[in-house]
Amino acid sequence: MNWKKWISIAAAVCLAVTAVPMRAVAQEELLQEKMLEEIKEEQQEEIKEELKEEPKEEKEEKEELKEEKEEKEEKEEKEKLQEQSDEKTEPQEESKKELPKGISLLMGEENSTAVFENETADFEGKGTAANPYKIQNVDDLKKLAEKVNGGEAYEGKHFKLTANIDLKNEEWPPIGTLQGEEVRPFQGTFDGDGYQITNLKISNGGQYAGLFGHTEGAVIKSCNVTGKINGYNYTGGIVGYADANTKILNCSFQGNVKGKGEGRGGIVGYMSGGGEVSGCFVTGTVTGDKEVGGIAGYGVGTIKNCYALANVTATATATATGVNAGGIAGYAYGVTIENCYYSGEVSAKNYAGGIAGTAWRGTIQNCVSLAESVSGSDYVNRIAGYNYNATLTNNYAWDGTTINGNPVSADDAGWVNGAALTYTNGELSEQFSDIFKDTDSAWDFTDNGLPILKNVGGVQFSELPKCMTGVGFDGFGIKTNPYLIEDVEDLKLLAEKVNSGETYTNKYFKQTANIDLENEPNWTPIGGTVIEHPSTWEISVFKGNYDGDGYKITNLTTTEDSNHVGLFGKVEDATIQNCNITGNVNGYNYVGGIVGGVGVKTKILNCSFQGSVMGESDCVGGIVGETSAECEVSGCFARGKVEGLQKVGGIAGKGVGTIKNCYALADVTARDRIAGGIAGGTYNLTIENCYYGGDVLAKNYAGGIAGVMDSTSGSSTTIKNCVSLAESVTAGINSVNRIAGGVRDNINLINNHSYNRTKLVIDSKPAYPTGGAGNDVIGADVYISNGRVMKDVQKGEVFAWTGFDKDIWYIPTEAGKLPSLQKGTYPDLPNLPSVDLTIDKTPQHFTTRNIGNGFVVKVTSEGTLNESIEFTKEYRLHDTTGEWMSAVPNTAGTYDVKITRAADGDINPFACEIPEGLVLTKKRSSSSGAATQTYTAQFDTNGGSAVDKVKTDKNGKIERPADPTKEGYIFVGWYSDSKLTKPFDFSAELTANSTLYAKWKENNEIILTIGSRKISVFGREIQNDVAPKIVNDRTMLPIRIVAESLGGTVTWNGELQRVTIQKGADVILITIGADTAYVNGTAVKLDAAAFVENGRTYLPLRFVSETLGAQVAWNEAEKTVTITK
Repeated sequence: MNWKKWISIAAAVCLAVTAVPMRAVAQEELLQEKMLEEIKEEQQEEIKEELKEEPKEEKEEKEELKEEKEEKEEKEEKEKLQEQSDEKTEPQEESKKELPKGISLLMGEENSTAVFENETADFEGKGTAANPYKIQNVDDLKKLAEKVNGGEAYEGKHFKLTANIDLKNEEWPPIGTLQGEEVRPFQGTFDGDGYQITNLKISNGGQYAGLFGHTEGAVIKSCNVTGKINGYNYTGGIVGYADANTKILNCSFQGNVKGKGEGRGGIVGYMSGGGEVSGCFVTGTVTGDKEVGGIAGYGVGTIKNCYALANVTATATATATGVNAGGIAGYAYGVTIENCYYSGEVSAKNYAGGIAGTAWRGTIQNCVSLAESVSGSDYVNRIAGYNYNATLTNNYAWDGTTINGNPVSADDAGWVNGAALTYTNGELSEQFSDIFKDTDSAWDFTDNGLPILKNVGGVQFSELPKCMTGVGFDGFGIKTNPYLIEDVEDLKLLAEKVNSGETYTNKYFKQTANIDLENEPNWTPIGGTVIEHPSTWEISVFKGNYDGDGYKITNLTTTEDSNHVGLFGKVEDATIQNCNITGNVNGYNYVGGIVGGVGVKTKILNCSFQGSVMGESDCVGGIVGETSAECEVSGCFARGKVEGLQKVGGIAGKGVGTIKNCYALADVTARDRIAGGIAGGTYNLTIENCYYGGDVLAKNYAGGIAGVMDSTSGSSTTIKNCVSLAESVTAGINSVNRIAGGVRDNINLINNHSYNRTKLVIDSKPAYPTGGAGNDVIGADVYISNGRVMKDVQKGEVFAWTGFDKDIWYIPTEAGKLPSLQKGTYPDLPNLPSVDLTIDKTPQHFTTRNIGNGFVVKVTSEGTLNESIEFTKEYRLHDTTGEWMSAVPNTAGTYDVKITRAADGDINPFACEIPEGLVLTKKRSSSSGAATQTYTAQFDTNGGSAVDKVKTDKNGKIERPADPTKEGYIFVGWYSDSKLTKPFDFSAELTANSTLYAKWKENNEIILTIGSRKISVFGREIQNDVAPKIVNDRTMLPIRIVAESLGGTVTWNGELQRVTIQKGADVILITIGADTAYVNGTAVKLDAAAFVENGRTYLPLRFVSETLGAQVAWNEAEKTVTITK
């Protein structure tokens, strides 16, 4: 073949494709087709020439000359291609260049390395049994799916998983698929090597669904998968359709498999002749229309040494026929099922069995069903629902299994109901052990427990089901089907099991109802008790996952002076979440409302405790007594009282790891030392986005956020974006501050704020230090005025709670409330003295009232001042140094005024003066004594939300109401005329009853905030699935919601990795990874290339919006983007 010409054509097409407007894709494809035809014709001519007879020596000599010439020409052409590439106006990394589709197809031919000698393999390794292709991460696994679904079967090739892979619940494309009428299967060997593939998600309801969609003659082994799968026909946790002698060995699936159609199995949906499933197990649920099984939906071949702990349901409608469900196989067609067992509930319209729904010929032997119930309308039995000439040998079923709700008599071991297996006085009858106890088998057997498989990963269970023992938990202990805590007895059982040594490592629990512990006057914590052994002892510990699911546990009470006290006493590498507890917890060391002591890598998420937590000694916290390395406490709050000897905190007594997005409204007391509003002692801890309100007291080291900040060498402790609203922080000796009491090595204080009138008491002496810049132990000042936390009272600037993520926190608009972690319920602002008591020279803090011939000054503080508090007011003439007099001035003039509040035994804690005096002028008495005239303003909202009438105050003014709302519009302001030409001034007096009119403008704005998923689209708030982010100083966002709001349509071409946005005749083409876009065929350089992250496509927001005719404005302070249509 003439490679020189071939390369020239390839180069021309490459340059043409990159230069042609992307709008002309059809022209590109026609050009490629024409090229292919020309090249094929040339190939045919050359083949004819090569077939002509030549003398051997002459032929070899010609071939050598030809090869030398072609190598020289090839080198020259490659150099030209490189020069042309370097001259292109669209630079891109050499490693990322891709040939157009037509050329890449040709490159797949023999001798393609003539152009790309350094072409790399898709996977590391050689694909042999000795040196398999390595699947090292999620990208490798996706690449395998992409290649197989593109037509590469990998027949005879070997793959090995080398690490755990988290698929993060992103939509998974099964490996092996159906393209039109063409099946594209995987035909190689895949060895999971015992690693885990977690969070597999398939939700599109397509055929051939599973980790592998379709296999032929493949071997899938040692794969352990968790997830949720929703498919159509042929759906399984490991393989959807296993064809032509496929073997599935030592695999597990834990999760839910469901969908419409037929062939639904926990391991494999459909298995054809010669197939084998061996050494596999399933926990969870399997649901489908018909042919539904715990291991296989439809089976031909062999199923052995497997078990399923799953509810199996065939849900086809009443008009359907052939609806089968079985604990191991739904429809067993000539299959051999041996040495298997099942536990759960089986239900089908027609045929249901504890092992097989239908056994059509084949064999079922040495199997055990521990089904709680089997139900159906036609053939329903404990082993095989419908039997057609199948051989049944040595099978057993628990004698408590119900058939359609009724007990049933046992058969012999060779018939459809099996022989009886009993559980009496805590012991299983011997038939179970006879089958599974053989030491040479695939099983590990525990007396009076469930056998588990050897050499299989995943989380296995040995507990007998609750239906047999009367104790235990409903559910299967996995993420998608957790153990259920349904009442107080279940909660007590969990404590009993853990305190007996069961850790429940990696197992899941979920609370399903509110639980009242009123009748448990001394709760035994879950974990934390001493387990004694003959020569040693250990502390019981919970290592699972407990989800309270938002339900409450009330009246938790502990009274013993023991270590590790709380709902949970001791946990490690655990997750405790969504627990809401009230009660009174008392202990010795390590005492917390939720958890007493926490080992490494534990998370306490979205929990609350309200009540009292008391400890006789160290590490006492409202949520947790002590945390350890790599721990996280997030989204939690505590209210009430926390007290201990030392290391006492509103959230954590001693904190290591992270505490973020938490608050405590509780008085915190260390009878000895180290008390903090959030954490007492902090060691290598980050406290972020937290606030505190209450009183902190210790003999030494007290702070509104932390008592002591300390860290080890190479680490640091940080307090960032935190707010202390403590009324007082007190210590008997030293180290008292509004944010952090004592600070040691490697500490960071960043953007923290504290209440300006927090009383710091050292050795009984109060002090009121001025706040700093937010990066010190005091924190920047915030104020309280009219029930609001303020940054600047004089300017009316409300505190913005900077750093508090608005996707996590709910910031109140109502006075007297604080930010909340629960929508619609806001904590009350503590009853703190108002900033209005800090009097300055501006007289708006005072009103004057005529009393005879004298004047009196009255303190006003709306909504926050306790009117029963006594204030002493003293006066003296301005510009004098005489004594302060309490007598009311009766002569008009300029006076200095001092106001003193005696509170908490302090001496003049709020002594406030007006240095330049207050001008008092004698008012003219009214002869009639008539009251001051008041007027009423009513509000015409012009179609907006209603606004109540307002009356004038004593100064003749009206208070500005909250702005009304109107869908699709932005409120401009109030106007005094119906034509909306005269804005109303709320600072002016109202001299008559009036109507004010609302002015609106159409809301044509889209507003986005960096880091927030909330988007305002023309006044309507929308929760996007991801937040915008900044890349190369450009805002990037999945653009569909914006583009469509601006009148565009968005389409995605997965093969070309290209987004097309069209509005009218305008077309925008953006390719993933390219720094050039095309607008109506014209190339436009991008500052930031589009990219895909976690399955979402990010495009440059400004470029797309402005191209669609919108205006874009950036607010640096608010980190917001406003797009105006």
